[in-house]
Amino acid sequence: MSRDIAVIDPEVVEGEIIAEAAVLDGRAMCSMNFARLEHKKLEKILLSQIIPAMGGYDNELACDIARHLEQIATFSGNYCWRHRHIGSAWGEVGKRPGVDD
Repeated sequence: MSRDIAVIDPEVVEGEIIAEAAVLDGRAMCSMNFARLEHKKLEKILLSQIIPAMGGYDNELACDIARHLEQIATFSGNYCWRHRHIGSAWGEVGKRPGVDD
């Protein structure tokens, strides 16, 4: 890995310079925690009811559904699982007052 500093002429570069690392605050992480739980519920419905009703994994569409579910969890870092504790102080999102109490 080179530690040389590259100097780029600002007139040549178009676009926007962004940070290499993203930052999630507690509220955003709380939403990620909720999204992870909702994904698990959807995955359970699809894998236990919908895919078997489609004829199982012999059906190409059923295989696509299962693959997409796995890719969502994998490439989202399972909705930032490692940082799930950050959102715990924000309570629960997705609850409907008077319905989910």
